[in-house]
Amino acid sequence: MFTDISLQGQTAYAQTVEALQSQEITRCIADVSGSFNRKIIGERSYWYYQSRLLDGRVHQTYLGPDSERLKALIDKRKSEQAERGAVPTALAQHAVKLGCEGFLPLHLRVIHKLADEGFFRAGGVLIGTHAFLAAGNSLGVRWGVGERTQDLDFAHAGKNLSVALPANAQLDLHDAIDALALGFVPANSLDGVRGGSWVHPKDPTFRLDFLTPMTRANQNLVRVPAFNAEFQALRFMEFSLEGVSQAAAISRVGEPCLVTVPDPARMAIHKLIVCGLREGGFAVKANKDLAQAASLIAFYAARSPEALAAAHADALSRGPKWRSQLNKGVVLLAQRYPTQAAALA
Repeated sequence: MFTDISLQGQTAYAQTVEALQSQEITRCIADVSGSFNRKIIGERSYWYYQSRLLDGRVHQTYLGPDSERLKALIDKRKSEQAERGAVPTALAQHAVKLGCEGFLPLHLRVIHKLADEGFFRAGGVLIGTHAFLAAGNSLGVRWGVGERTQDLDFAHAGKNLSVALPANAQLDLHDAIDALALGFVPANSLDGVRGGSWVHPKDPTFRLDFLTPMTRANQNLVRVPAFNAEFQALRFMEFSLEGVSQAAAISRVGEPCLVTVPDPARMAIHKLIVCGLREGGFAVKANKDLAQAASLIAFYAARSPEALAAAHADALSRGPKWRSQLNKGVVLLAQRYPTQAAALA
């Protein structure tokens, strides 16, 4: 269900993550998503740097009146920024050539734009198939699962979030998606609820779904203040949003982006839990969930059974509803992947 990426490929991927993390730590004004703008006031020109703050407000930083010296500094900053970006890009391209999994370039563009707008710094998490693929790179393997998806799934832990974030870390999700300039429009979720989903009008299979833990029974949408938007409520969602970590999302042409993803062992157990919840339009995802869960379980059973056992035990310890839902998933798993189901016995 998986094959090992070469040691050289694993090393290139690890170096890509380290380079992206270093770049994030040393972010400066020119690294913030935005642009240098020149304004003409009266007969004089002035330079500003326009960016979007974490609280969603557009902010302009005054740089000074137009001059040859200032333009040289701006050009130098742009060049330095490009050079800093060239290091992780070169490493990511090397990683892809050596066998690491890459995303569709258009998908990476969406992820990268949300990252630039502060989505992950505000507590956002990349989930779904793209997180599964990123997990493979992090674990040093390529998955044998052939099923892919055209949708991009994101999540936020909402009130369950227990990590330190910058004060007032937030953004306007609607504005961020509009800034993609790809034509996404609000749409009904797969279970018919309007909210928490965007779809590309020319390709209805290309959609963005935003999920968060359900806070009360029969809840369809939850407003997430950090993003000034409503997310789709999903039972048991919080399980995969505990113990998140950073990873590199890489496109097939080697463009990298630092993202936050679930712990892979918890991801495996969570996929078993939710596959039994797939009803209506969501039912089409059940087989994909099972295949991905089986792949993750196969890896952990062979390489780190203790981590798998800990995630499994955690889910079972959360009460009868959790145990019942997980057991449904294990039964479904046993029907198609009996070897992996046996690893949870």
